[in-house]
Amino acid sequence: MFRKNDQHLQMPMFSGVDSLPEKQLKRLEASWAGVFYRELFVRIDEEVFAVLYSDVPSRPNIPVNVLMGLEILKAGFGWSDEEMYDAFLYNVQVRYALGYRNLGEGQFELRTVYNFRHRLSEHMQKTGQNLLDQVFEQVTDQQIAALGLKTAKLRMDSSQIASNIRQMSRLQLLVEVLQRVHRVLSSDDQARYAEEFAPYVKGSSGQYIYRIKPDETDAHLQAIGELMNRLLADLSDTYAAEPAFQMLKRVFSEHFVLEDSHLRAKQGQELSATSLQSPDDQEATYRKKRGHGYKGYVVNVTETCDPENDLQLIVDVQTAPNVTDDAELLDEALPELVERTHADEMYTDGGYNSPAVDASMQQYGVKHVQTAIRGGKPAGDRFGLADFDIFPADGGTPTSLTCPAGQTAEIKPGRQAHRFLAYFAGEPCAGCPFSGGPCPAEPLKRKRQRVFRFSQRQVDVARRRRRSAQTHARGQNLRSAVESTVRSVKHPFRHGKLPVRGRFRVSMMMVGSVAMTNIRRIHRYLTGQNEPHAGKEALETGPILASRSAQPLLPELLRRLCGSFARGWYRCFANQSPVALAT
Repeated sequence: MFRKNDQHLQMPMFSGVDSLPEKQLKRLEASWAGVFYRELFVRIDEEVFAVLYSDVPSRPNIPVNVLMGLEILKAGFGWSDEEMYDAFLYNVQVRYALGYRNLGEGQFELRTVYNFRHRLSEHMQKTGQNLLDQVFEQVTDQQIAALGLKTAKLRMDSSQIASNIRQMSRLQLLVEVLQRVHRVLSSDDQARYAEEFAPYVKGSSGQYIYRIKPDETDAHLQAIGELMNRLLADLSDTYAAEPAFQMLKRVFSEHFVLEDSHLRAKQGQELSATSLQSPDDQEATYRKKRGHGYKGYVVNVTETCDPENDLQLIVDVQTAPNVTDDAELLDEALPELVERTHADEMYTDGGYNSPAVDASMQQYGVKHVQTAIRGGKPAGDRFGLADFDIFPADGGTPTSLTCPAGQTAEIKPGRQAHRFLAYFAGEPCAGCPFSGGPCPAEPLKRKRQRVFRFSQRQVDVARRRRRSAQTHARGQNLRSAVESTVRSVKHPFRHGKLPVRGRFRVSMMMVGSVAMTNIRRIHRYLTGQNEPHAGKEALETGPILASRSAQPLLPELLRRLCGSFARGWYRCFANQSPVALAT
């Protein structure tokens, strides 16, 4: 049964935290733990998670904001589950961040965290709703409003993330799949195929390939393929519902092909990047980038980048198989980003351009500024469309353009959709120094004119090239800082490898790490580590006032006064001798 946790809003008059010396208490309140509590924990909308619990009167749930807070702390600090649980039990800062002021409050078993994750995953699979993403966006929007940040300018970058899977060769992967199929067979079927499975079940898959010489690999692949083909033909009716057998069917189709009733193993270039990389993570994919192979996922991060902001916050994080193109991630995220932030400028690198992105940018009125442009460069010394002044400059269907020599021509639609023609007068072109050289306009045979043919796709690329050139000319690169943001998000995980598997769990860790990155930025801002003068003012007004939190101030001040009174009363009696007390 769902019950909202609001007990932390009513602070106890006497608590373990209040027994701390005044200096330590102020340090605790001004630390990351105090910022976490005021700027994240109290903003979590628990009602979103009510769908995970039964409506029938029953035992109340463990506070959802506590479970969510633990997930964020686990990802932000790179803890294991045991480390997270120990920190919850014994770490004063962690408990303060989660609204507890006494060590004995709010105890629960670690299994509760596992059950909560399982419910989140099931809900995601049934409805497609990622509740963690929803809460992160809700909390971040409130933080942005409280801090008065401008969100019209955004920047975006992606990076590779690995899940917790072994690096396996092709042969080892196939042997591992066979071993798992063998485990689900009945005792009768195991005895029936004992001879065929004998070479593969003597030890682990790693021990099997250790004995194989490089020149013997093809023969072993062929033998494994023939065994898999036989198993699929004989046992599909019996074991079709078994996950291990479904995995067998998948890897067989990915690694082998039947040609005229002859089975052969696919060559390396025939294997798809989306093929199974590990039996333990069936959603991980393979990608080769800058000569290095990656197995796992890609994380795409979007943050504010207005120069007038005192700090920048991450507003969106996406997790996808690493074969997903950057442009696809941008196109998917753009509608919601525009709705939440009213963005009108997006700064990215050269990997985020595509016809779909150009159409979306035009539809939502967003100016796309790239540090580099992928493809579409003119050949040799010839002018490209980016060397012409296109009107209108910011978007829409082009109506006219001016060449580098200064002649303007009206743009007319071509015979095919999204094709255009620009006719230049022949006389000015005759004396032009660029005519017949770098000029892309071609002379007509029957008229004294030159025509320049181009497409809407070329117009979109040219506009982005000009915006990129203008940005470089101003010496202002708003995109570059997002690379350090990605680094900070991946920092808790050694070598960019997460301790979890599966897209949903990887997504949970990324959301948690991003949320904690935002908290660290807010903490630095409030304590003046970004701007010395702003920090001094924040400290003078006190951590509660400087937090810009929506939490009521009067109850907090009363709690402090009571706490100070209690500490003074205790010290008064603790420092007196028994005789003095008696008198």
